[in-house]
Amino acid sequence: MADSRPSREEQKQRLKRNVIDTEEELGKDEEKRLSPFVILIFLLIIAVIGFGAYYYLNNSLSESYTVLWERRPQEMQGTVETFKGYESFADGIIKYTKDGAEYVDKDGNVIWERSYQLNSPIISLSETHAVIADQGGTNIYIFSEDMLTGTSETILPISLVRVSDNGIVYAVLNDSEAEYITAFREDGSAIDLSVKSIVTGDGYPFDIAVSPDGSELLTSYAGIDNGQIINNVVFRNFSAVGQNEDARRIVGGFSDEFAGHLAGRVHFSTNDSSQAFYDGGVVFFSTKVLNSPEILEHVTFEQKIDMIAASKDIVAVMLEEDGTDGVYSTLMIYSNRGAKLGEVSLDYRYTDMCITGTSVAVSDSVNIFVYNKRGTMRASLQYSEGELGSMIGTKRNGELFTISGNDLFRIRY
Repeated sequence: MADSRPSREEQKQRLKRNVIDTEEELGKDEEKRLSPFVILIFLLIIAVIGFGAYYYLNNSLSESYTVLWERRPQEMQGTVETFKGYESFADGIIKYTKDGAEYVDKDGNVIWERSYQLNSPIISLSETHAVIADQGGTNIYIFSEDMLTGTSETILPISLVRVSDNGIVYAVLNDSEAEYITAFREDGSAIDLSVKSIVTGDGYPFDIAVSPDGSELLTSYAGIDNGQIINNVVFRNFSAVGQNEDARRIVGGFSDEFAGHLAGRVHFSTNDSSQAFYDGGVVFFSTKVLNSPEILEHVTFEQKIDMIAASKDIVAVMLEEDGTDGVYSTLMIYSNRGAKLGEVSLDYRYTDMCITGTSVAVSDSVNIFVYNKRGTMRASLQYSEGELGSMIGTKRNGELFTISGNDLFRIRY
């Protein structure tokens, strides 16, 4: 019988193959053990690159700009005589006059135009809607980013209008004895809502602001009592929460903080954060608890407030200085809830200020200086499109509208 046992040489070869296979398996296991480490290193590299890009974009200084597009008066409807102004809207800009309005998008394309005849047009904007009304008249025009969505005509003269992100319009109407706050949907149809204020008792609605969702209204009432200014800042809620309060939907009011002063402007940044600006400071409110608004911060200033700008993210306040030590103004930057973010001493006489993206642009009619929300200068631009009349912010950091005479420019820096 033949011997079927493997020869010694075959046994040696088999053993060698087993050793090689074992080493290969060990190598594969080692690769598996190293794989998470390699991934971690890769993620760290990506994070470093991302942080470097973020730091560069937020801390590098730009000293030049590019004109993305420009528009001249002959390209636009309306004449210089009827011109009222420009306002940033959506990602573009609205020009409005006594004779009509047009919306131009970020690329300079006209999206909509509307002709009308208004004696004294006033405008209010939200993230998604615009309303133009005839102050002292009775006509209201409501727009989205795409079109005219509705019109309305009031019985009494209009003094103020505001619009929310869902297109709800609040209007203050007046007669000889009272003021009425009424509301309209984006199609112009009336909402069954009316708040009456007796001027001799409640005061005059000096300014109003509406929350983005359209459910809250903030009103600054101004009046005189025994020769003294009386100022009440009142919150109303027109949702189901407000129905549980009185017929006027008041859920909170503040007066002590404004004693002897006047809150000339109120503003909603978000549904639960708002501000009242008066001649001495800023009060930051929270309406996170809908039926119980509260003060988050009360910031006061010794200097006179010369200009304010507010967005959904930040609040900028320009304070007058006396020019000693070469400081002409101080720029204060806050979060929408009152946390101080930055402070800048200006050694030049500024002429205009606006918020663009999450930055603050300041000009002296010849140069444009842009500061991030921490107060660090991000751009120092010598403007060469003529004398700089005014600036209008955009939603985007690094972009800005400028107006020279009657010419409109969109620039990128």
